[in-house]
Amino acid sequence: MLTEERQQIILEQLKLHNIVKLHDLIPLTGASESTLRRDLQDLENCHKLLRIHGGAQNVISLHEEPALSQKAAVHINEKKMIGQTAASLVQNHEVIFLDSGTTIQFMIPYLIEHNDLLVITNSVDNASMLADYNVNTFLPGGRLKSSTKALVGANIIQTLENYHFDRAFLGTNGFSVDAGYTTPDPEEAAIKSLAIAQSNQAYVLSDSSKFSQVSFSRFATLAEVPLITNKLLEKETSILNKYTKITEAI
Repeated sequence: MLTEERQQIILEQLKLHNIVKLHDLIPLTGASESTLRRDLQDLENCHKLLRIHGGAQNVISLHEEPALSQKAAVHINEKKMIGQTAASLVQNHEVIFLDSGTTIQFMIPYLIEHNDLLVITNSVDNASMLADYNVNTFLPGGRLKSSTKALVGANIIQTLENYHFDRAFLGTNGFSVDAGYTTPDPEEAAIKSLAIAQSNQAYVLSDSSKFSQVSFSRFATLAEVPLITNKLLEKETSILNKYTKITEAI
């Protein structure tokens, strides 16, 4: 296969998934890992992608927020496993905080297995889904973001400062050793940080494709909050275990 053909395949995969891993590109192109690394380097030099650990991602600005519909369509099986694993940590009679995000949504069907829960969320979509499952839910007031359907702003911050949670479950746009857990919007980052501070135990839910992705605002370091994710590559697990506690949903 010609270099141009391989590189076109790489760019097409990035359009579909926003991130590609070297081990996924090998069967698609029939090329060796070393050849694909050179392709990624060439494409990065042309500003067509950004190389990350084990692969590459689309060139996205630090403050860009992908649409919910776009995020909901990828890594569905991984998100289901992560959501089920996270929900299994919840105990009866607890007060929990659910962040916005498509991975968090996959927890909700499993919450009906627990008795006498109170869920606080800043996500309109998640609140609606919780209501569909007859889960006792409180939705604080705030300014509604059209891109994520999350409530943000001073009003919701003031409200959440008066609450305490047994557990908080948070989404993230990316996580890395150096940057920690990050999200594009400082207002959403402030809510995530506050939820961590107000909870007895917090968790970040993220599929492994977000490893080494970095957005504008950090809301926690890896050491501060354990990670619930899908099965990682052995090399990734080895790196992350030095910085945070990992639960792999299998």
